[in-house]
Amino acid sequence: MAEPAAGADSGPSLGKGAWDCDNNREIPPEKEAEVFEELATMELSFEGIPTIPPRKDTAHMAFYCNGCRYRVAATPDMTVSQVKRALWAGGIARANKAPELSSTPGMKDWSDLALLYAMQVMEDDQQLSVYHVPPGCKVMVAIEAAKLSAPQDPDSAYWN
Repeated sequence: MAEPAAGADSGPSLGKGAWDCDNNREIPPEKEAEVFEELATMELSFEGIPTIPPRKDTAHMAFYCNGCRYRVAATPDMTVSQVKRALWAGGIARANKAPELSSTPGMKDWSDLALLYAMQVMEDDQQLSVYHVPPGCKVMVAIEAAKLSAPQDPDSAYWN
């Protein structure tokens, strides 16, 4: 009898997980929806269907980096470099790929990180508010800065 495919019967994919940069530890998969305030309630239902209410936690922001979500205490009046330092201190370096698997040098310091909001690369000396980042924003990107200027393989599936 054939063995089941890897991941069979494991339920829906949860991505690469989530990380709490304030405590430098993983957010368990079963707690992600609660931590990121993604639990549907009847608070603002639509025709009797539960919906996700507006977020109440405005003291934390979330950044996606290499498929993982990173939660960090941050406010719009902070500079981009302050947020990058908080992400770095909180463990975002764990997103680095092994050198043999990467075409870029990897993140060795907080300055190797680039933050994006609305697909704008944010400058280190600017406050997040300059880019109109709202309090409690959960949809930003953190990426190795070298990837933004690395040559892309034209045969990559990304371009198809």
